[in-house]
Amino acid sequence: MTHDELLKKIDRRSVGASLLDSLAWKSLRAVVELHKPATFIGEIPLPKELSTVLCDYCFRLGYNVKYPCENIWVIEKELG
Repeated sequence: MTHDELLKKIDRRSVGASLLDSLAWKSLRAVVELHKPATFIGEIPLPKELSTVLCDYCFRLGYNVKYPCENIWVIEKELG
């Protein structure tokens, strides 16, 4: 599943949710938005073939973690 597809899936599931559930979906979406495929290293754009390899947020924290990172993998798994 691509990053955009995962965001759309979260958006679809959040429609009609109660206020508390809506806040949970918004929080989950925020986590997914942070853990996107990297497109830059600092100010330098990454080549297309590398932008699908690294997790942007994990990379900014100093980890060379492939995308999807474990956070995204678990979210995808739980959403089915």
